[in-house]
Formats: sequence, structure tokens, C-alpha cells
Amino acid sequence: MSFTPFARYRNFTLANLKSLLEVYPDMAGSISWDFAKDLAEERLKGYKRTAYQQACQLGLEDRSTNSFKVHNYLYTFDDINLTRYLVFWFKTYYAPNPYVKSDDEAFLLYCRLCEDILQSENHSISFEEFVEKNIGGKSDDILLNAIKAFAAPVKYKKVGNDDILYVSDEDVTAVESEIALIKTNFPIGESKSERDFFERFSYQNFCKFYDEPEDPLVKDGEELDNDYDTRIELPFKQSKKCAQQLVDCIYGIDKFKRISTLLKINDKNIKIVTDDLGGNYLRYIFPRTSSDSYNDESRVFLEKEYEIPVDDSLEICRLSNQWVSTELNEATSSGLSLIALISIINANYSDVIKIYEEDGKWYLDILMREFKLEELPICFDSDFAQRYISSLIAKPFVILTGNSGTGKTRIAKQISQYLEKDVDGKRNWLIVPVGADWTDNTKMLGFYNPLEERYVSTPTLDFILQASENVSIPHFLILDEMNLSHVERYFSDFLSAMESDEEIPLYKKPVQMGDTEDSEGVIPEKIRLPKNLFVTGTVNIDETTYMFSPKVLDRSNVVEFKPEKDDVLKLMTGATDVNKVEAADFGVAEGFTVLASEIRNGVCNVDADVLDQVKLFLDGIYDELQESGFEFAYRTVKEIRQYFAAAYELQKDEFNLTRTMDEQIVQKILPKIYGDRKQIGELLNTLETKCKNGIGESSEEMALSLKKIEQMKKRLDKYQYASFM
Repeated sequence: MSFTPFARYRNFTLANLKSLLEVYPDMAGSISWDFAKDLAEERLKGYKRTAYQQACQLGLEDRSTNSFKVHNYLYTFDDINLTRYLVFWFKTYYAPNPYVKSDDEAFLLYCRLCEDILQSENHSISFEEFVEKNIGGKSDDILLNAIKAFAAPVKYKKVGNDDILYVSDEDVTAVESEIALIKTNFPIGESKSERDFFERFSYQNFCKFYDEPEDPLVKDGEELDNDYDTRIELPFKQSKKCAQQLVDCIYGIDKFKRISTLLKINDKNIKIVTDDLGGNYLRYIFPRTSSDSYNDESRVFLEKEYEIPVDDSLEICRLSNQWVSTELNEATSSGLSLIALISIINANYSDVIKIYEEDGKWYLDILMREFKLEELPICFDSDFAQRYISSLIAKPFVILTGNSGTGKTRIAKQISQYLEKDVDGKRNWLIVPVGADWTDNTKMLGFYNPLEERYVSTPTLDFILQASENVSIPHFLILDEMNLSHVERYFSDFLSAMESDEEIPLYKKPVQMGDTEDSEGVIPEKIRLPKNLFVTGTVNIDETTYMFSPKVLDRSNVVEFKPEKDDVLKLMTGATDVNKVEAADFGVAEGFTVLASEIRNGVCNVDADVLDQVKLFLDGIYDELQESGFEFAYRTVKEIRQYFAAAYELQKDEFNLTRTMDEQIVQKILPKIYGDRKQIGELLNTLETKCKNGIGESSEEMALSLKKIEQMKKRLDKYQYASFM
């Protein structure tokens, strides 16, 4: 018998636990373990070599699958509760654990220690003898330090050169009860299971150990699979379904333009020429309207028509459903060859997709393209548009404010059109006009009709369900004139769900969805807002609208739009196209989703010294904001950091610290400030001075913030009251 009870990295202390928790990416999104490990290594050099061993033995990581999973409930704990976690961990820990190479039978370390002490003559044993008897391995110094820190009421004393562990007589009963509790509630089970070891230290077990009720708002260790994986497993053995999926994929890319020279009329069909493959394998792939097969559901897929570019014209066709997945030499007589179709696609679309076989399964990889500001159409060549895009990537809820008719809805629609994707014949963006009668969430999420015994859905709910089923594609929900009604009345569920990632309940029993034109299937009892849903609210401020509460403003970036005079006057001569924006190249939309996911998962390539300057600037205005009741908290700091990360990824060499800080002051800090001269007069003066002095070593003024502060001060002089909007 000889094994190592603990990794030889560092002692198991509160400080080291906190340092490990700091290296993990943010828990808000979904990434793989391989990606998570790279991020952790960036934050803590040597993590992959040694630190991860201690993290695993502390019960922080679950590496039993490729899914990134840690005990995120620990991020809600203060130092006192983190110390309690270490006590809970040590007293329920068993050795050897799954991460130690040993064939020895596992045992509860603390229970074995206490039992040996209680069975001794004076309730006192030598630590060295305990190790020799039960472990025989190394790291005994780390074990001894852990016992000293977390094994109370077991006590330690030094007698000569001996390390003595003992239990006082008055503590014997308590120790016996604790042993019984641990053995009853925390048995070892499958000692080699990494998953079971991880679950051992769950929030549920933490509460059980201390006999405390669970807080329903605390989440723990949710499965965070890579929702944005662009590898799709193909139903190859279901050759009809697979062929339809592949054809729809390339039709969505360019409507068959890349293979237009291979498309030829073949009597009443359109064929794809496959001479290079040694046969005529796709000779009737698209029946024309003149074909007897065109309306025959046993021969074609009736649900979709395709415009086929052939001989300088467009032919309306349907896709044949006569497919086989056999080898090419077997396909000629029995049906259209799926293998031939795959070969044609790989030969002509290799820069955007790849189809391949791996371990007996077939996959389609979408080769994503990076989302870049410099590739955007000219209509996005403005600071306002770029601030809006950075805000969407940093946080999926943005408020666009400005005078009526300034183009707030237009810019939101244009970015949606640029990233537009066809999703089963539907768009990935939706504009919903908010009405003054929106007094609850039924206008957004529908309701159950007990008379008809069905759930009455809404376009918004259908859109959310569509986004949930197509997680790699960004979905843009635009709430037009969002404040025509009290936002909290109809949007409070969304606000809470965005922060907590909790499900929104819809009803309590399964019902069939109402027969609506855009909806099929069954409405789920609960929905979770998908990470690829981006919500924009446009706002006008006049006598017909309502102001926002601090709760709403705190959960968004508020971007104010005031177009320049020249841009407005260009419309008179038609110099600017304000309507349709051409869609981005294939893969860019998916790249946008992935970039947003990475930013929200903690990726931040901004230099540490830059972030330190941001921290110092925020520290310099915190006290003044606090005195006036407008201080910011964790959420604001986290979202400012994410905005900096997004701005850096988009701007690269053009990234400017002062400009980015300026944007966050005017989008995250100033919108929450309102009141009379006594409340905010001195605060505005202080913020004005800070913004004039710049940030860090730069003397560059923060122009956006200074302009807005000046406007607020003028209102204060004129009306004795001022607010952001």
C-alpha cells in the first residue's frame, strides 16, 4: 500500500482555492474542456501541468466528458462560506481519489483518522503512524496542514519531534455523530468515477452536510456543452433526409451558383453532371414542373421549391427523394447517389463546409468565418453602429434610444439582415411592435386557453423556440418602441432569465400548441432563453412613453443615436440605401455567435495593464456615485469588462482605451443617473472633471460622456431636474 493522498502543488488553503476559481472562464455560456483549459492556462501559467490536479482533487472540475463543468455555486460564496466548503470537502474526501493511480481500496480519510483516534488508548495518535498504516505515500506534509486547518474538533500538538493528533473527551460524542453522518450520507460508491467524485461536492451535498436548506436561486455544475459546435452529425443511413439536408445547406449558401455549370436540363428533370465520378449518378435530382413526379409525394419532397440556374434562366424544381447511400457503382440503377452528392459538394464548397466520415459516422463542418468590422457594409461605418455591435456581443440586451425617426430600428434591422440566415424557410430576425396594452407577458409568451384546452402562442415565443433549435445561428429579436408600455410589466421574466439562466414557466401541464400558421408541435412547459438570442429594444422619449427603471437600465447597454446632419440629408438625393442590406458570406453569422459566446465565457485579450487602468478609473468615481445612490456593483463591472473584450476583438490595432472607457461611461454609468440639483449637481461636476482628465496616462478627453454631461447640466439649469433620456 502506497499512494499519494493529495497532489503536490500547494496547500489546500482559502487563498489557493480562490486563485483556482479565478482561472476558470465565466459560467454564463458553453465551451468545451479543451477550450476551457487553454483559457485557464492563459490566466495561470502551469495550470495544465500541476494546478489542475489540485483543482480536480478539490472537487472543482468534472472532466468525465468533453463538457466544461465546474461547481459554479462557489462563485456565490464569500470567504466564510468558501472556508466552510473546504471543511465539507476535507471531511467527505476519500483516498485514493479517481485522479490517483492506485489499486488500493478507497476510504473516507477524515472518518478513518477519527476512528483510529477514538480506538486509541488516550484518544491520541501519531500522525506519522497514521500515514504509515493507512497511506504509505508522499504529500504527508500537505495532509497534515489540511488536518490542522479543517479537521476540527480533531486537534494537533507537537510532542518532542512527534506530530500528535487527538480528540478531547468532551468532543468524543460529537466526533462519533459526525462519523455516522458522513458514512450514512456520503458513502464512496464507485471510487474510480471522476463524475461521481465531482458530484460528491455539489451544492446539494454541501447543504446536506451542514443541514441547511438549499437556495433555489443558486445554480451548480450545469452541463455546459458546446452549444455552438459547428460540426453537425448527418443522418447518413437515412439517405433521403441526409440528401435533403445537404441540398438545403448549399442552396442556403449561394442558391447553387457554384455548381451552375454542372446543372443541365435532362428532359423533364434537372441533373447535376457527375461525369468526373465515372457515371450519371444525379441524373434526375430536380424534377421540373412539367415532370409527373413534381407533385408526387412518393417521388419528391413537396415542402420546398428551388430556383435552379440553368442555361441562363431559372427553373422551378423540387428535390427528388429517391436516394441511396450505397457505393457509386451500386447507385445507378437503384436511385440517386448520396456519395456522389457529397463528392460534388466537397469539390465546390470546400472553403465553407466540409463533409467527411469519422468512426463510421458522417459529419458536416461549417467552416466559420471571423466576424470583422472591416468587412461590414458601408451603412455600418459609424461610431454608433460599431458601439451597437460591440454591445450586442458583450451582452444580448441592448437599448437604442434617440429622437423618433432617427434610424434606431433601421440599424437594428440592418445588422439582422447582414447576418440573416434561412432557418427552415424562416428568417433569423423578428421585429415586434410593442403596444400600449402590453400589461403582462402574454403578449410576449402567449397563454393557456382553458376553454379551448390549448396554448395560444405568439410570434415571439415561436421565434425563441426556433432559436433554441438552431443554436449556432444568431437570432435577433427587435422590440420596436419598447417603452410604449411599462417594460417591467411584460419583460420582467426576460430580465430575470437573462441574468439567472433559469427557465421561464409557461404552464403546468402538457398541451398542444394552437393551430397557428407559423407554429407546429408542442409548446414546452418551460423555456430557457437560448444564448444565441440577441434582444434589442428601441426607445422614444415623449409624452406617450414610460421611463425605464434602474433594474432595466442596469441590465443593458444604452446606446443613444443622434445621426449627423450630412448623413440625414444624403437621403434626399438617394445617396444612401437605407433599406436592404446584403447578407454576409457563409459562416460569418456563425462566427458572430461564437465570438459572443467566447466573450461572455470570459475570453478577454485586453492587456492586464489596460484593465488595471480601467479599474483605477472606476475606483476613482465609485465613491462619488455611491454618495448619490448610483453606485455600480458586480454586474456592471463584469459587463464593462466584457464590452472591453468585445471592442478589442473587433477593433484589434484600432482599439483605443479612452474611447472604449468613454463609451461605457455613457452607456452603463450615465443612464442610471437622474434627480434634482441637490441629488446630482455635484456628481455631474465630478464626472465632468474625471472625463476631461482622461484615463491612465492619456490626456484625451472622453467626448461622448462630456457631451452628454453637458446636456444633462443644461437641463438641470433649466428645469431643476435631469436624467439621461
